[in-house]
Amino acid sequence: MSHAGVTGAVDLLATDGLSIIGTVGFFVPAAILLALVVGAVVRDRRLSAREEAAEADRRGMRREEIPTPPRAD
Repeated sequence: MSHAGVTGAVDLLATDGLSIIGTVGFFVPAAILLALVVGAVVRDRRLSAREEAAEADRRGMRREEIPTPPRAD
């Protein structure tokens, strides 16, 4: 099999294209996974902080003997 008609530039271009596809195929899913994990951790910390603040409010109202305020619907 002869490759006399193929130049080195074409071989280099094909190799570069495959390496770009391989790089993107690895780093894009990794970046998406990392973003999901960071988002989940931030969401969990916000929920925990909100629950702690609500519990602190309930304890403070009990300590000061302030009745639970009516709902503001």
